[in-house]
Parts: sequence; structure tokens; C-alpha cells
Amino acid sequence: MSGGRKIAVISTGNGGQALAAYFSLQGCSVALYARDQERVDMFADNRFTLSGEVEGTAAIDLISRDMAEVVRGAQLIMVTTPAQYHHVVGAAMAPHLADGQTVILNPGRTFGTYAFEKTLRENGCRAAISLGETDTFVFTCRSATIGRPVIYKIKNAVRVAAHKGYGATAQLVGLLSEHFKSVVPAESVLYTGFTNIGMIFHPMPILMNITRVEAKEDFLFYIDGISPLVAGILEKMDAERVAVARAFGTDVPDAGGWLRECYGSRGSSLYELIQGTDAYKNVLAPTDIDTRYVFEDIRTGCVPVSCAGRHVGIGTETLDAVVRWASLLYDTDFHADGRNDAMLDFGRILRCEA
Repeated sequence: MSGGRKIAVISTGNGGQALAAYFSLQGCSVALYARDQERVDMFADNRFTLSGEVEGTAAIDLISRDMAEVVRGAQLIMVTTPAQYHHVVGAAMAPHLADGQTVILNPGRTFGTYAFEKTLRENGCRAAISLGETDTFVFTCRSATIGRPVIYKIKNAVRVAAHKGYGATAQLVGLLSEHFKSVVPAESVLYTGFTNIGMIFHPMPILMNITRVEAKEDFLFYIDGISPLVAGILEKMDAERVAVARAFGTDVPDAGGWLRECYGSRGSSLYELIQGTDAYKNVLAPTDIDTRYVFEDIRTGCVPVSCAGRHVGIGTETLDAVVRWASLLYDTDFHADGRNDAMLDFGRILRCEA
């Protein structure tokens, strides 16, 4: 393997490919994990061409579905797989982690480290690791062609927090800051978890444009898919998210404030801010209705915020309507298989972070 720190990247999707290439260009030894052999075989070779804000051709040392080989000796393990698969990769990873390794969910979505730590513990992990999460993925990126990821934007502010009892936030910030200038500390994983903007920006635009997605129409997801009417619904969802977070003792930015901080977006209303986000101007909508924008962001965003709201007596009527609507359209009970009361003890979370 090449010289430098070994980093394991868990996922071969848009983010995983971009992150693996980025780390490799920085001189790191990179191992990339795929959940099945088909995902390994889709790569013609181990050379990735990165373009956009960062350009270059990088060699990935290992692309494998063997979790033990991927994480062995890795000082930093970046979990970039969609959050609804955290329990799958966590179970695969648990027997192979070693003392001193750092695992960061990028991002964790809502209550990500709580769900991941539970999975590790239930699958026999006893290693003394550091565990944390970011509030958002470090890039806005896509990889329309396998092995040719494009970074549209390295986000201006990416917050990271350590899970209590699993390391210190300052240590995680120091580690990530060697690679990303934009990383800043968050007060807790409640902050990073409730600053889950994906649950606001992703599912509703899909549901409101479902026939366009089903027809595989080419349109810009944020610019064309979020009209003033859609943006108005997003604002109602967002107000519920912020209210539940406040009831859990943490003040998080609203979606407009987050856009200004992360992207330097311009505008007064949420609609204007989205339209004024340069990083969104070339991002195409998914062409398959079975998208993580629904399956990830509802299960690991809308559902846990709704459940957390009920625990503290905060109504989430709009979020609940999104979950019900998606469940009807997809003939799937998203609440039942999301991060719900059966999976997470919201009272314990509240006590732990108090």
C-alpha cells in the first residue's frame, strides 16, 4: 500500500468514491468497502479521476467486501454509507475493530452514534474506539460515471461531535482538520443529529416530483424540484425539527441559517436561499424512485425527530404527514423500520446528554 495514514471508507456510492479519491490524493493509503461483490466488480480498475473543486487521478489501494481486510490497521474509518444501512455495516465491522481506531459517521443523521454504538455492542465489539459523527457530508458531490466523482463544493462548516464515553470531540476535530479545513466542533451528538438538513431538503421534493422521477426526467433537484410551494412545506418541517431540538436542550440553525453557514447562500426566504446556492445549480434529481432521499432521510431523520417530539410533547404534524405519505406511495411502513421508539430509548438519550 502507499505511504501515509491508512483510512477506510465504508461505501462505494457518490460520497464514498469522492472521499476515497480525495484522501488518496492527500497521500493516504485508502481501503474502500463495498457491501457486495457486484459493487466491487463495477470498478474497471482502482484508479479514480476526481474533478470539480479538487482535481486529479488517484489510486485506491484496496476495494473489497471483506470488512476485516478493509478496516485492519486503519487509523480512521469513515462510514459514508446511507444511514439506513448503519446497522448492517456496524454488525459487519464490530468483530474487527481494534483499540485506538476512530470511527466517524459522515453523516450520522439523527441519533446516528446511538444507533451505531448499540449495533457494535450487540455484535460483540469490546474494542476501545473513538466514535463520532458529522452533521452533514463534507462534500456536495456526485459520481454519475463509476470511478469519476465530481466534488461540486467542499462545505464551509462541517460540525463533528464525539459520542459520550467514546472519545473527545477535540480529538476528532484535530484528526479531521488534517484533511478538511472546514471541520468545527459541535456541542454534542444531539446538535449534529438534529442538524439533519437532509431530512428537510430530500424526501418532500421527491414526493412532490414523484412522477417526474418515475419517468426518469432530467431536472435539477434543488433548483427545479423545489418551487416556492415546496419550499413553504420544507419551512414547516424545519420549524418542527428546530422545536424538537430545543426541547432536547440544543439550539440548532434553521435550514436557511445552515445554507448561509455551509454554502454562503444568498436570499431572504428559504426558496431564495436554495435558488442562491451555487453548489446546487448542477445537481440532478435521482432517476429512480427507490432513492436514499426517501429511504434514508425518512427512516433516519423524519421518523426519529417525530418520535423524539412525542417524547417531549412537541407536535410534528408535518413530519408525520411526510412519513405517512411516503409509506402510502411506497407501500412501506417507514415508521416501523425507522429509528423509532423500539430501536432507541429517547428518555435515556435525553438523560445522557443533559
